[in-house]
Amino acid sequence: MYNYSTSEVKSLTVYIDVLILLNLYINYILVRAAALSLRRSANRRRCVFAALLGAFGSLIILAPTLPFYVNIPYKILLCAGMVLIAFGKQKLRDFLVCALFFMLVGLLFGGILSGIEALFTPNGMILNNGVCFFNIPIAALASFTAGAYFLMKLVKRLSDGKKTRFCTVKITRNGASVTLHGLCDTGCEVRDVFLGKPVIVCDYEKTAAIIPDEIVDYLAGKLDALEKIRLIPCQTVSSSAAIPVFKAQSVLIDGKQADVLVGISKSNLGDDIECIFNPGIIPAA
Repeated sequence: MYNYSTSEVKSLTVYIDVLILLNLYINYILVRAAALSLRRSANRRRCVFAALLGAFGSLIILAPTLPFYVNIPYKILLCAGMVLIAFGKQKLRDFLVCALFFMLVGLLFGGILSGIEALFTPNGMILNNGVCFFNIPIAALASFTAGAYFLMKLVKRLSDGKKTRFCTVKITRNGASVTLHGLCDTGCEVRDVFLGKPVIVCDYEKTAAIIPDEIVDYLAGKLDALEKIRLIPCQTVSSSAAIPVFKAQSVLIDGKQADVLVGISKSNLGDDIECIFNPGIIPAA
């Protein structure tokens, strides 16, 4: 492979299993970093599948160096696919913002790797078609990945206690509005797995003025309304159940528009808590 930084051909044995595992790890970190930058809640399973797509996309490193007019469209399509998998179906504007941030994070990472290769020209590293490969043993890669995983878990656990706070939530539907006292809690992971949208879980009595009739009928025990609604698995403080969800006209969290679904629960959400949601759904300022 031709190295543009040193104007020489670099020969290196590329192991497919190491290549895919390495890029699976790298792409997972990039997806999570993009979600963190956007303050978006990204389902771990969806992030893994998005990273897996990127990992198989890294096989392009085995091809001859591609011209930019081929490589760039390929990267854009791969990025779009990964963003769609990681963040789910969303408005075009939100999708473009997610894709832009993901590309910026990827470009930053790629720039760092290019700088390392240009300055130090490590023998066990090669960069081709925008894909990086390190010639490291599987055992070392597994150990490093495990260490990074437990470090992320530790950071998340330490930060979880600092992210619980209360917000004012205003939900509007068909001209009617309710204002709720909401708990912003990292422990709330309720999400529509098909649409990829997070769900804000609301108390039934406090939101009665805006609940669709079919959901009222379902919660009243009329099972014939089941075919007209959408149910999402939900675990609350007191129980686990499938709750009905709907799309509101607008959801404002401390005055900021949030792209979420509204779930209705008859279970107790906690003392003085009228709704609960993950902090990742709060739009960045």
